Amino acid sequence: MDLEFTPLTVLAGMLVYFVFMVFIPACFGISMGGRLLYIKALSKCFEWGQAGVHMDFGDATTPLEPRPGRLSRSSSRNDTGQAAIVRNRSFNTFRREFHMGDACDFANSAIEAIIDDEVTKGFSAEHIASWNLLWRNKGYNFLSWRLTVVYCLGLIVRYFILLPMRVICICASIGWLLLAMAVFSMLPQFKYRRAVENWSTVVAHRLFCRGLTAMIRFHDKKNAAKPGGVCVANHTSPIDTVVLSSEGAYSLVGQKHGGFLGGLQNALSMAQNHVWFERSLVNDRAAVGKRLRDHLADKTNNPILIFPEGTCINNTKVYMFKKGSFELNAPIYPVAMKYDPRFADAFWNSSKEGIETYLFRLLTSWALVADVWYLDPTEIQENESSVDFSLRVKRDICQKGGLVEVGYDGMIKREMKKDMIEEAKGNIAKTYRRKILGDDASFAAQ
Repeated sequence: MDLEFTPLTVLAGMLVYFVFMVFIPACFGISMGGRLLYIKALSKCFEWGQAGVHMDFGDATTPLEPRPGRLSRSSSRNDTGQAAIVRNRSFNTFRREFHMGDACDFANSAIEAIIDDEVTKGFSAEHIASWNLLWRNKGYNFLSWRLTVVYCLGLIVRYFILLPMRVICICASIGWLLLAMAVFSMLPQFKYRRAVENWSTVVAHRLFCRGLTAMIRFHDKKNAAKPGGVCVANHTSPIDTVVLSSEGAYSLVGQKHGGFLGGLQNALSMAQNHVWFERSLVNDRAAVGKRLRDHLADKTNNPILIFPEGTCINNTKVYMFKKGSFELNAPIYPVAMKYDPRFADAFWNSSKEGIETYLFRLLTSWALVADVWYLDPTEIQENESSVDFSLRVKRDICQKGGLVEVGYDGMIKREMKKDMIEEAKGNIAKTYRRKILGDDASFAAQ
């Protein structure tokens, strides 16, 4: 008997595949190995593509030879990579040793300081060393006909094969979460209710991760947060919550949102204890701290998950931690998260794109690959302030995740206005004018 491929049979086959290959493994936290093979195949493809670029065009990263009579870029730098400008000289020494050619070094140093700004670089997408066959990664124009064919094939795979399957998986994840929270909100309290609730939310987040073709490697899971503790982690996007919640249930802390995120927050709060704040209440530190302490005092609640940076950073740096998370007199469970930018750009710049656009970008990327390290729990030490405690935890996270520690507040990207930028430009101009002209105008007058 011949099998007819009708829309009904195709739908039934997809349903069977989803139940036995996606849903059931997500329930038990196991993997069938398909994603691992997929990631390995992508890595081989990227290596082949980069080798093809070098073969056809040479090493694109090799700097051009300087023209005769021009200073090379490396000649103006010392062994540490900094511009070779002698500092801390007296005015008389500076005037005696100054040559007109030194102005090039000063100008070069000023321009590089502006371009290579460690503060604002954390608010743009992470640079990748080689092209990952995604057209959205600009700057990789060394295409050959072979790479063009592979790119077109990848486009078909990502948009016409992976995208529909991922959308189905994401919808199933959200549907499972809504159904589970609605059912539990109507049930009375019973002995194992909290355990079943946590299992349901973990399954929902695992389904969401599978919808992103996520390959998450968890390290030292014995250090995962316990009830009564606070889990703190570096922040790249709202997906951080999904990644961490796929391994254990947390009580989330954050501002109330509207739209898609707001709907998810309402669904999560139907049967579980999460701490959402109105934007106007966030500035009331006393009220926020009281709610968090009350939550931690009840050992039946899940551990709290907080991102102390308060904003999303591009996963190359860690900005200043707000000290409020470290004033709760509770054990701190640090977590370091590092995404692999070759497979997807996990950074969400909320000032430039909405959450829907961000999710579509992730759904049309290759995969979501990340490492998560659970660090040893720690508590504030004797004679240690909350600020010093936060700096110590941030330093440990940076060292474990290979991230750069930055001492500035990440909220500067939201607070910087045009007049602040103009003022900063004026200060830079004054600084380098003083370096050339000295502390007074006598040198300019001669």
